[in-house]
Amino acid sequence: MPSTVITPPDFIENENTNILIIDADLTDVENITLFLQTSFKFYNVYLYRDIMLDVPWLEKVINSADTIIVNTEESDCTAQKNQLIKDTRTWYYGPRQFLGNPQKLSSPIDFFVK
Repeated sequence: MPSTVITPPDFIENENTNILIIDADLTDVENITLFLQTSFKFYNVYLYRDIMLDVPWLEKVINSADTIIVNTEESDCTAQKNQLIKDTRTWYYGPRQFLGNPQKLSSPIDFFVK
């Protein structure tokens, strides 16, 4: 199935790789969407921002995610993001550094390009 960008309350179950991105800005989302249009690998890209206020959906997506990408900028879900940094599936970008997680990106598109 082709790549899809998904937001709450939608959820897709298929063979695509599940990527969760938390607090991506509009430019990041646009870059990822453009990349997905040309990618030969198919992804379900779940987007979540703190203003969406759907924690049960977020938890469901976290449980199904193959990869989690977190923007470390402060937001209402910073506590959840700090917990996710400890997860081996998590990559991060933004102003904060985490010595215990070497999976740092310059931006979320870097994950897809590499």
